[in-house]
Amino acid sequence: MSRIVEIVTTVATEEDAGRIARSLVESRLAACVHVDAIQSTYRWKGSVCHEAELRVVVKTTDAAAESVERWLSEHHPYETPAILRVPVERANGAYEAWVEASVRNGGDES
Repeated sequence: MSRIVEIVTTVATEEDAGRIARSLVESRLAACVHVDAIQSTYRWKGSVCHEAELRVVVKTTDAAAESVERWLSEHHPYETPAILRVPVERANGAYEAWVEASVRNGGDES
């Protein structure tokens, strides 16, 4: 099992996605953050909603995952955000080493 995990959440705006991505990478809680556009259908307060959202995928270490989840809980714009920890079963060695170095020690600045 890899020592990398992905933390997945969604937001409504590019501004929120960018703020989350920058903050987590700058604070060294994440090595990188991917953002992509999705369509979500969900039930909220008795209604079925269909909305455009942005999926935010945070690449971090298992050791830092709780800190990432706590940061998201404190800074997320949603009243009840989905904050999902997804274990990475396997990652290539060089990528795993880069994630660990980026989260713990700052890693490669490139």
